[in-house]
Amino acid sequence: MNKIYGIIVIFAFAGLFIPTSVMQVDAATDLDYMLTIAEKAKQYIKTKINEMQNSNIQDWKNQQTVLDIYNQSTYEIEQLEQAIENGDVKSARNLFVSSMNKIKQISLMLNQISENKKADASLPDHSQIIKRYEMNQQKLQQISAKLGANIDFSEMENLLLLAKQNNQRGDSDKTKQTIDQIALKGLKIYKNLQLISEQNKIIRAQALAEKYVDKINTLIVQAKNSGLLDHAKQLEETKIYLISANSTQQITKNIRIVITINNDIKEIHRDNLQQIDVDEIKLSQTQRITAALNQFETKAKLLYSEAAGSNKALYYVEKALSIIDNVRNNLDNPEGKMDTKLKQIERLLEAAEKIVQEST
Repeated sequence: MNKIYGIIVIFAFAGLFIPTSVMQVDAATDLDYMLTIAEKAKQYIKTKINEMQNSNIQDWKNQQTVLDIYNQSTYEIEQLEQAIENGDVKSARNLFVSSMNKIKQISLMLNQISENKKADASLPDHSQIIKRYEMNQQKLQQISAKLGANIDFSEMENLLLLAKQNNQRGDSDKTKQTIDQIALKGLKIYKNLQLISEQNKIIRAQALAEKYVDKINTLIVQAKNSGLLDHAKQLEETKIYLISANSTQQITKNIRIVITINNDIKEIHRDNLQQIDVDEIKLSQTQRITAALNQFETKAKLLYSEAAGSNKALYYVEKALSIIDNVRNNLDNPEGKMDTKLKQIERLLEAAEKIVQEST
């Protein structure tokens, strides 16, 4: 638009400097040319006005002013045409300059409206930002309730209300300022909730660590009784690290070490029992049964310590111990009958061991 207007102005003012002493035929040609320029300028501005009226810009306050100036310029162009027909060069030039000035004024006004539209389009949609922050606040409140954090959200709620009010009044600067305050407040609450969540994790992990300390002590005794001094030493060191751990990662790491050592000890015991089974062939019935009962009794006592808190596991262990006492008191029973009871003891202890493993 500015480029076309520049061309119009060049031609318009070029006509003003044509010497008055030129031949009449040249003056007439010049006047006709000014009318052509004026008509094209009027047509161009009319097109732009129509585009503006048909666009989604409904709030340009100087619309009526633009239309009034346009009507004035149109009237002057009509008068320009009449002056040219009458050969009135002076009036024609004055009307041409006046009409072009009005078209220039309209052009500048339309340009400003267009620039304002672009500027408004580049502004952030504060209403959408406020809605998003309201959703974020609801999420933070849900997390706070889940953690039992008892966070005070009243300040954030007041800021959201203020942001809405500022936005409804069209005060963009104050709305942005309030939104920035909401963002800072929300970030502060989020970090606080993160800290509380991490503290809760550590508390739960420490409780689990304390539970494992008792199991480690049992494993240490078991390892020492079995002559597994290296395993006992490793368990002692792990227990110290576990007690002094101050993060969930450290606690989890040391618990995994305990589980690995426990599995190693069980594997060694399993190998030892298999070796005992081979040697039992050479023992008498009483010796074999007694040895098996001692093994089962040792295992049952260890499981009894580990099964604390599981009624089902305790039931299996106590049942096994009862059968062990019964067999020990009746070693003169037939071998087949005692072997059946030994297998029953073994199944009971395996069931209790499985429950203990699953609970850990």
